[in-house]
Amino acid sequence: MANSEAGRPAATVNQAPVSIAVIVPCYNAGAYLGEALESACSQSPAPMEVIVIDDGSTDDSASIAEHFGSPVRCVRQPHRGAGAARNAGMAMARAALIAFLDADDLWTSGGLACRLDALNAEPALGYVSGLVEQFVSPELPDEIRRSFACPPGTSNARALGTMLLRRETIDRVGLLDETLRVAEGLDWVARADEAGVPTRVVDQVVLRRRIHGANTGAQNHHLRLDYLRMLKKSLDRRRAPDVGDQVAVLPPSVDDA
Repeated sequence: MANSEAGRPAATVNQAPVSIAVIVPCYNAGAYLGEALESACSQSPAPMEVIVIDDGSTDDSASIAEHFGSPVRCVRQPHRGAGAARNAGMAMARAALIAFLDADDLWTSGGLACRLDALNAEPALGYVSGLVEQFVSPELPDEIRRSFACPPGTSNARALGTMLLRRETIDRVGLLDETLRVAEGLDWVARADEAGVPTRVVDQVVLRRRIHGANTGAQNHHLRLDYLRMLKKSLDRRRAPDVGDQVAVLPPSVDDA
């Protein structure tokens, strides 16, 4: 982790921060958290706030976040899952725009700026996403690296880590479903589509998703189960559109206060 003695990332940004909150759910990701935070803080323009929700980690994740420096702040909570961590971060955020970054992934240089430009260019858009590139974590031994299937090229999957959302879009669609273990992002996208939220994908890689073992295997099992549950929830909403889930509304941003 290439940090200065003060805990701040080595790369500095002179441009004034914009009203963007980056929500980083973290559970025992101390080995990768510093790189993830550096990739967020070194964006130009820089986000106004980077909120790490330490979801009951038993490693040094919270300590790394707490000593990282502005604009990072860390909030600890008992282990409740990534969906609950993201929801907690959104409730604390003060910015008008919200983005997500997992504690073991990386944003690309310029990835935030291109999403912001696209969102500003089309006021009707509810959110903007970008392309994803996957990579096997380089510190792993060769025999382990060779055991992972890493899809080549890029994809335009609307993953949470690629999104830049307007606050009012979250008010319209609702928060993440905390009962889903790993498919809460897919469920939110399905609800946004059902609500007719306009969106588009920028033709640029904005997220590098790290493959390291802990995020495969068991997660894939949960994904299969959650995907079935997500489909059932969507079908239930379509059959009874007037009896949908209650939509949670976020507090106003500092721009609205």
